[in-house]
Amino acid sequence: MIHPSGTFDYEAEFTSDSFRPDELVLRGHNRRSSRECLVGQNPKIRFWKDRIILVASTMDGASSRNTSFFIGDAAQQVARPDDQLYVSRTGAGGIGMSVLRQQELVLAIGAIARLPLGKGIEVRGGPAGSHDPERVSKETWLEFRAGEEQLILHDREVGTFANYDIYVERCWECGTPGVDECVAMSLSGDDRVRRAAMRGAILLAAGPLKITSWDCTEEFV
Repeated sequence: MIHPSGTFDYEAEFTSDSFRPDELVLRGHNRRSSRECLVGQNPKIRFWKDRIILVASTMDGASSRNTSFFIGDAAQQVARPDDQLYVSRTGAGGIGMSVLRQQELVLAIGAIARLPLGKGIEVRGGPAGSHDPERVSKETWLEFRAGEEQLILHDREVGTFANYDIYVERCWECGTPGVDECVAMSLSGDDRVRRAAMRGAILLAAGPLKITSWDCTEEFV
């Protein structure tokens, strides 16, 4: 597992000042009780071209100066003032992002099972019990639930569920630390956003995380 100093779990709010001609800029806030985070307690979150760039505001509690990863431009297409952003890196190294509007999911990309997904939406890995290394299964899937609705998808499958278009680039894999899922969810009815979200999941699954330390050395993980 990745040390807590190499992970993060931030929330932020889009404001009218976030929307700039060629980028989005927000101020993140740590959602965890621990002060140890990859880029500290209150980083700047910058959406620029196809990347998210997280920049530490101070050295206090930050193991690195900044970090960035590819996730496409779907957030730039859908975000509005007052929307909520959640972005995290898990102990297994999975990165996820979700955008909520009045507690309703608008967009989610990456390792989303542990992120806020709005009212009543759950994402679970299956088969049940196979997260135990002693009962590992060669085949895994993702189960999406909202009330009585249920959808099960495997790697590289698409589906429609509870008014969302879903694409699974990768299911989870058991191991130490294992591999997190990589998914795209977007509101149905906008093909441009659906394609952008799918592209974001593909970029995120394929691209490394770039970490710049305080001495300005760079690492790709």
